[in-house]
Amino acid sequence: MVKGVSRRVVVVEPDNHALFEQAIFLVRDYTVPQREVLREACRIADRYLTATPTRRYARRRFTVAQLALAFASGAFLCCLIWLLAVFIL
Repeated sequence: MVKGVSRRVVVVEPDNHALFEQAIFLVRDYTVPQREVLREACRIADRYLTATPTRRYARRRFTVAQLALAFASGAFLCCLIWLLAVFIL
C-alpha cells in the first residue's frame, strides 16, 4: 500500500511478457537523474529474470471429464472397501 501525497514511480515493461507484465519501482526522493533511475530499475528487473528459473511446462489444469472420472473412481473404491468390510466382518 502506497501512502503519502505523491510518489515517484518507475514502471518497467519487458519485451518478452512470459514471466511478468510489468515491474513497478517506488523511487525515494533523491535528486538522481531520471536516466540513472531507469537504468537501475532495468538492471534489477534483468537480474531477477536471469536469477529466476523459468518453468518449462505450465501448470496443468484438469478437465471436467478427468475430475469426474477421478471422483467416480474414488467413490467406487470406497463402496468396494465398505462392501468387503461388511461381508467379511
